[in-house]
Amino acid sequence: MAETSPQIIRRRVKIDFASANASGWSGRNTGLDDVLNALSFVFPAGEAFFINSVRYYLGRITDPALKEQAERFIYQEAMHSREHARSNQVLKQVHSYGRSMERMAEALLWFGRRCTPKATQLATSCALEHFTAMLADVLLREQRRLIEESEPAFVSLWLWHAVEETEHKAVCFDVYQHIIGRGPLSYLHRVVVMATTSLTFVAAMAVGFAMIKWQKRRRRKSVEPGVQPDLQSSGMPTLAVMLGGVPLRMYLDYYRFSFHPWQQNNAHLIDEWKTYYANFGAGMDDAAE
Repeated sequence: MAETSPQIIRRRVKIDFASANASGWSGRNTGLDDVLNALSFVFPAGEAFFINSVRYYLGRITDPALKEQAERFIYQEAMHSREHARSNQVLKQVHSYGRSMERMAEALLWFGRRCTPKATQLATSCALEHFTAMLADVLLREQRRLIEESEPAFVSLWLWHAVEETEHKAVCFDVYQHIIGRGPLSYLHRVVVMATTSLTFVAAMAVGFAMIKWQKRRRRKSVEPGVQPDLQSSGMPTLAVMLGGVPLRMYLDYYRFSFHPWQQNNAHLIDEWKTYYANFGAGMDDAAE
């Protein structure tokens, strides 16, 4: 484990989505809200996959500090799953694509659980955790603007999630190296799984975004017959919107033999978040600073 990693805090969070505006909540007509909504719909299934892949090895972790981090990781991911499921109930009242995105994620991850070894499932979680860490970095670097321009309930959900993804971004990786190993074969397995996971993830999101665009076109044509929507100005979700702002180097670093997530040290972004959301999460545990 890296010495620079921050505390992984168990926060008890319950955000009020009842009065939140779920339509165009990001404050800018760029497609960002639809990108994040699409990710939100796949998160409950994804978080369950991450939890199961780490929990399977929990009894084999001999390092007490790493075992504690793994337990805190499971707690945080369970809380993320719950809050995204709650937000998704509100989002689905506005966005008809929600259930389709959920089904796609459930099918892909069901295949992963049924058809790949446990070590590969853990490596897949490492890969996807790297993606969420990159997304978290992008969001936290824009947190001041997001807070100023966006619907409070949804922006607080995403920034809290981003902070905790940053806090625990090395846990899956550390468990993988502790259990599966650090040698050449473990490394080869890790990077091959990252490459295949990257292709699958990007392809799945591209399909999801195409589905969102199709549903939005159909809805607009039903409202304004004969009018062709201008997709450039209508804030449609794209891979460019999802990946924009993520340095390619940040992704490629994962393929280095000596890589560790906390070599990309962005703990200062957590400290910045705390200035906006002091004492966020009722009943922080004793590890809170």
